[in-house]
Amino acid sequence: MMDQYGNIIHQKPLRKEYNMMMGFVAQFCYVGAQVTIATFFINYATEASGYTSEEGARLLSYGLLVFTVGRFVAAGIAMLLESNFVLMVYSCICIALTAYVSNGHGTSGVACIIVVFFFMAPMYPSIFTIGTANLGRNTRRGAGILVMGVSGGAVFPPIQGAIADSASTRISYLVPMVGFIVVLAYVTTHWVQHGFHILRVKGDNLVATALEGGAVGGAVQTVHYDEKRLSVVEVEQVRRSSLAGATVNPMTGGYRLEANHQAGLDRRSSVAGRMNSILGGYDLNREPR
Repeated sequence: MMDQYGNIIHQKPLRKEYNMMMGFVAQFCYVGAQVTIATFFINYATEASGYTSEEGARLLSYGLLVFTVGRFVAAGIAMLLESNFVLMVYSCICIALTAYVSNGHGTSGVACIIVVFFFMAPMYPSIFTIGTANLGRNTRRGAGILVMGVSGGAVFPPIQGAIADSASTRISYLVPMVGFIVVLAYVTTHWVQHGFHILRVKGDNLVATALEGGAVGGAVQTVHYDEKRLSVVEVEQVRRSSLAGATVNPMTGGYRLEANHQAGLDRRSSVAGRMNSILGGYDLNREPR
């Protein structure tokens, strides 16, 4: 199989799916950053910006609303641009904003946190999609591991709380910045490894897949035909030509090998056995004549 970038997909043991493992680390750090940003928002608004607790709670609700809007906006952008590229840009913005928050004061600091809600909104689903791509038979277990990344939300807040107690809430916002740096490292690596694409790469719709070649002992290859390269009629002609003129069943896509008796005899001659007319295989249990 091939992915949308034209790379061959190799089935590997789960322990060797390094993209999935790094996706788990990125998801762990992202969720931790998201939870800490929301958890300490009111503390930041009251300590560093002079708002009351009631005003801070209201501003937090605005931030959550912005988060929702950001998720839908990013979904629209992902229709045009590669998700790993979008996530790379968003991560850079979040790093810059949290760096300012850890050094800023007043309304501008609160405004920057609200803007961070917008840009971090698509990170969870995007990391999950990138991390579970092309896992094949390991998709279910890989998806479960990626979901376990939410445990980062239980690890980061105590760390930020300890820093807030020892220094200040403002300085503690360096903790989510570290989380966004990890996300940036992951998506940048993925973007580089997959060809530096900015515009979205759309995979071709597969219309035929065939094992083509001669009789046993000949060259056999897996050929994929897509709608951009061949029409369905051309695909049928190419498939038929690889089996000595046998016709293709239009309902099942299989070969009618009995349509050309001589072709069957030619194929049978290379194997000491008879050909199964139903399955197209050879019964080697029969004694050779």
